[in-house]
Amino acid sequence: MINRFLAPCLCLALAGTTVRAQGPVRQATERVYTIEEVVRLLRNDPRLQSAEQDVIIADARVTEAKLRFLPEVGLQASATKYDARYPFALSPEFRSLLLFPGASSESIYSGRAYFNMPIYEGQRTMNTLRLAQASQKQALSKRDSVKMDVTLHAKEAFYRLLLAQERASAFDLHLKNVELAAEKSDMGPWDRVESEASLGVARSRSAEAKHALDAARLVFLNTLSLELDTPFRVQGALETRPAKADVEKAVIWAMELRPELQSQTYRVQMDAIGVNLALGRRYPTITLAGDYELTAQRFPIKNNNWDVTIGIRVPFAYDYWSQLKQKRAEQRQGELARAELQDLVRLEVRQAAETLRWWQEEWPRRESQWLKVQALYDDASSKPAPALTRLRARDGVLELRLAHLAAVTEHILARARFERAVGRELPQ
Repeated sequence: MINRFLAPCLCLALAGTTVRAQGPVRQATERVYTIEEVVRLLRNDPRLQSAEQDVIIADARVTEAKLRFLPEVGLQASATKYDARYPFALSPEFRSLLLFPGASSESIYSGRAYFNMPIYEGQRTMNTLRLAQASQKQALSKRDSVKMDVTLHAKEAFYRLLLAQERASAFDLHLKNVELAAEKSDMGPWDRVESEASLGVARSRSAEAKHALDAARLVFLNTLSLELDTPFRVQGALETRPAKADVEKAVIWAMELRPELQSQTYRVQMDAIGVNLALGRRYPTITLAGDYELTAQRFPIKNNNWDVTIGIRVPFAYDYWSQLKQKRAEQRQGELARAELQDLVRLEVRQAAETLRWWQEEWPRRESQWLKVQALYDDASSKPAPALTRLRARDGVLELRLAHLAAVTEHILARARFERAVGRELPQ
């Protein structure tokens, strides 16, 4: 009987000891993100990092193109053991040295220094450098374009999350007020029906707002390339200011500043250089080369040869005209693509300006209406009224406030999209 009670006590004691040995569980520190912090963390975005690597690759190609102006210089040494029955030559990799049977030594040693430099090749080296430099500028433009896209995406995620927080908080407070009103016992049967229906709607909208908030948090974490279980909160206010947008000036700015247009301009330059490279295939190549060689069958090596050679090579390419035709067609394609992109940029700027203008007119109207009704509600709160009347009035105030918050958010994002379409920030 005693053992029956003793076993559970021992198990509880051991469990308590285990919990104390493990110590208190540490909770992860909650991070706080502002819009400035979000923009700063964008350097971790995979798309931006990939664009940065493209810039590094382009820089390396420019360096390689510059090094082509230097002569090829090198050293070579070889040692050969042979047994010859008739004269033969080594492979071209070892200078095609001639070896004869019956020599006093069946070994041969060789060392050489050499240089090789093209003197003239139809500006192919220069055009290769220009092509690499244009590619480098194109990579920089693409990086700037990716950075602007990533910044806009981050701003949208941040302000959408702020709006979701405000909506969830507003619906939660509204649900509490509806629950208090539903608890009153001085309502008639029809008032009770209306009260319960309002309570059900408030609960549904509160649950939907919390679900939307959770989804917005996941989108925000994914945008910043953070772990999806990171504890955090965003800090900011849904506030905005009027923005002055001159459409004609904005179009001119976009034509000059949009990275996509600059990238396409460099693409056209690269196509033109490609045509020049194709044309350069018909020009001869003049090369200067030199060697200094020591060769002997015994050490020390005393026999030496040297030579300086200038040579010319005239190419006869069967595919010259077909490649030239291809490059010219690619150049024309680039020009057409650039013209199409210019039209698209003009359309984007005007659409963004129209959206910004509409929300800039709509947001103050909603704010004025909400503040007016809120002031009337505050004045009437001190006067007696039926519970359902108060509830209907509060529903109206809530809807106006949510409409105002949505308008403020859309105006902030419309301004960000307009700045993205233009390629520069608007003055404060």
